[in-house]
Amino acid sequence: MIKTKIINKNKKFVVQQADDLGKYKVVGSFKTKLEAQNFREALRDNAEKAKAKISSITVREAYKKYADYKFELWNTYDKLGEHQARIYKRHFDKWINLYFPEDLPLRELRSKNLVKFFERMRENGCTFNTASIVIYSFKGMFEWCVDQDFVQEEDYNIRFFEIRKYPQLIPTDGSDKSKKTVMITRYEVKRLLEVIKPQNPNNYDDVLNYVAINFFIHTGARPAEVRAVEWSGVNLDTSRIHIKQQMKDQTLRFKLKAEGSERYLFIPPRLKKILARWKEFQSKLIPDPSFVFQNSYISKLPVTDKQLRNFLYRAYAKIGLAVLEDNGNHIKVRSCKFKGEPFKTFRHFASTALLDAQAANPQLSDNFIKTQIGHRDIRTTRMIYGDHNDLDYQSGKDEQIINALDNALKLN
Repeated sequence: MIKTKIINKNKKFVVQQADDLGKYKVVGSFKTKLEAQNFREALRDNAEKAKAKISSITVREAYKKYADYKFELWNTYDKLGEHQARIYKRHFDKWINLYFPEDLPLRELRSKNLVKFFERMRENGCTFNTASIVIYSFKGMFEWCVDQDFVQEEDYNIRFFEIRKYPQLIPTDGSDKSKKTVMITRYEVKRLLEVIKPQNPNNYDDVLNYVAINFFIHTGARPAEVRAVEWSGVNLDTSRIHIKQQMKDQTLRFKLKAEGSERYLFIPPRLKKILARWKEFQSKLIPDPSFVFQNSYISKLPVTDKQLRNFLYRAYAKIGLAVLEDNGNHIKVRSCKFKGEPFKTFRHFASTALLDAQAANPQLSDNFIKTQIGHRDIRTTRMIYGDHNDLDYQSGKDEQIINALDNALKLN
């Protein structure tokens, strides 16, 4: 049983715990004796949980640890892209370390603190979009800290924080408008599908990459969702895939990005054939694989985000959509039509294709489309993807549309 005591020091009630040598060290400080006594009891029942509840780690300290963790995922373990790894360090060095309150405990972080921090960043020259990205990263940081037992789940008070709930933070000059995601066209998709065909049909990684890109194109699913798909959630008889979890770095998380994200995807016939052949091929090389896109290593984890990104960027380079510096192990993207978010364009492609085809096909109902894409409301789908009109650029459909306009006007 651990030894503890309470002392009155500087008008506060301090709880101390004896270490292995019998020396007492401070583990908590409270304003009232009752709070100290309650903590002392909790300490005896479960020391780690009790300490986490009164954790003194500050927001700055926690974010610094989180940024270091992200950097190590790239620098030491090669499980994250360099750009993704470095961005958290930039957030910390340029904004959080300079403008976030130094002594605020992580467990006391509230929405009002993020609002004030957002205003300070803007006052010091940060753009609206960059400030929004920095604020959004606090959610990932807090969830990681919960996993590390720095704080408890019940301390997660910023879970539903959104900038747009605070009108005073929205600029009136239109600078809050996000840059429109560039969408890949059908013509480019067809070229891409040609160049990603495995050069060696017996190479596991080559075939996996090919299947994964087809999965993105045909479903529009998010990358974190795709990597987390398990064979137990794939039913090739009913053509359904259960999306119920996602990969966060290389950790499986049983919660998705937003409400409405858990869903059963319909598998298009072309993708169904690819998955059936892949399942047969994979089972010959990996005994009882759990994940559809499981890597070939002993870890039995899904393929890394970095592997798929590098493969996709190299494919884009082959069809003239990217310029790279590539030494065979690491790549640096000099320019790319889809730089930063190479997968996101497939989500836009699939969503826009469904919305475009809806008028001619009553089976593509609003409910079906929002469920397939993973939104709670069809209005979200239309707002994000409904204004794209370049799906068929460089295809024969352009001429068909022009002729249809001519026939509709009937001026000849």
